[in-house]
Amino acid sequence: MPLGRYFFFAGSMLLALLFLADWYMPQLAATQARAELDRTVIRLHSLRKWPERIVIDTNLPTIVPPPADVVAEAPPVKPAPAARSPSDAFALVTPVETAAPAAASKHAPKRRTRAARTSGHVASSEAIGFRAVIPAGW
Repeated sequence: MPLGRYFFFAGSMLLALLFLADWYMPQLAATQARAELDRTVIRLHSLRKWPERIVIDTNLPTIVPPPADVVAEAPPVKPAPAARSPSDAFALVTPVETAAPAAASKHAPKRRTRAARTSGHVASSEAIGFRAVIPAGW
């Protein structure tokens, strides 16, 4: 238990240093328990005036306003629409044009490759035929 020995040794050294400091240092002069205190009353006054106190009396009954005698005008009644059959809805449908011809005119974008630099370094593996060196199924 090296940790226990450390705490025992360090604690005993600190206790010994405490006893040594108490023996070596001079005693403090005894002071009176209660020295004469100046017990003058100090009253502070502020120049700031606070607003008057507001008293709310909750014992009074709540004032309820009388109900209003205003009569709202009723909206005019619309006549009910004539009953239609579900097949009449198909008569109102407009034909929708197909978007297939627009999709056929789209062409595939060109494949971009980097060009070789002027310093002699090759920027693309296709420029030196790198794909031809390694077989496709490898």
